[in-house]
Amino acid sequence: MFGKARGMTYRWGIAGTGRIASDFVDGLRQLPDAEVVAVCSRSADTAQKFATHRNIPTAHSSYEALASDPNVDIVYVATPNSRHRSDSEMFLHASKHVLCEKPFALNAVQAAAMIATAQSERRFIMEAIWSRFLPVYVALGEVLATQPLGRISHVAADFGFVAPTQRAHRLNDPALGGGALLDLGIYCLHFARFVLGGHDSVVAHGELNDQGVDVDATYTLTYRSGATATLRSTTKHATPCTATITGERGVIHVESRMHNPPGFRVQLHGEAERYHRHDEVGQGLRHQVHEVHRCIDNGFIESPRLTHSETLAYAQSMDDIRRQLGVRYAVDEIA
Repeated sequence: MFGKARGMTYRWGIAGTGRIASDFVDGLRQLPDAEVVAVCSRSADTAQKFATHRNIPTAHSSYEALASDPNVDIVYVATPNSRHRSDSEMFLHASKHVLCEKPFALNAVQAAAMIATAQSERRFIMEAIWSRFLPVYVALGEVLATQPLGRISHVAADFGFVAPTQRAHRLNDPALGGGALLDLGIYCLHFARFVLGGHDSVVAHGELNDQGVDVDATYTLTYRSGATATLRSTTKHATPCTATITGERGVIHVESRMHNPPGFRVQLHGEAERYHRHDEVGQGLRHQVHEVHRCIDNGFIESPRLTHSETLAYAQSMDDIRRQLGVRYAVDEIA
């Protein structure tokens, strides 16, 4: 459904019942033009418990049932990383629009296939990099547009915490698309691209667990302008989770956690820092939904603010980093 009349409500289905899905429902409920009408899981009991707890009218015991639900306009895909392609394409083929959690796909081949399906079906799809749409990131973009730092020479960002060590945990299991890069590093890559645009080359090194997924990685990006970016993602260590932008006139410090910061500080020519703080009211995941609705209202199949080409670039960058780290998924063998 495209070009929905202004003032109408978009009906959302939720694919998955994890914590991020629950948080997303909270965000949707803060928007007057969004309604949560259904949720699905592979388990009827799990779906029903989620629906009861979150007061959702319909619980489906399969993803296929959600795809067939005529009351659903848009699906939020919050399933394990390894299911993102298959689930998203199924919903697109069922004439649903899709907001797919990051990482969009396990590799660039999958990402390109998902985008091609959206184009073929003329349905909207976007990667859920919610940072892009947060008020604090909008403000940061406005500050950067005035070029207060002059020529930017370096960007640094890190995201890390100590994750569970069970082999079956999704962050540790290659069959589920595990590893720190795809779950946490995507935010660092997003930050670097947000500030500097696309990079020319990347050099990566790090540590893998005994199942072959990255638990700690640092990657250095170089740019045609001469700038560099040093990024780190880890599920083995608790890091500051901050970011900095260094230029010839000063530094911008983005506070922890850098993917959803309370604010940032601008220090120019050694002068006292100027603070830009944004007191977030409500669930921050909701801001990306405004963009989803706006794009569908206007008949777009991609967001001009987070394009398909940008999502594909992230997937290609992560492929390159994984190759250097030695992380391989089974799907990487499939052309």
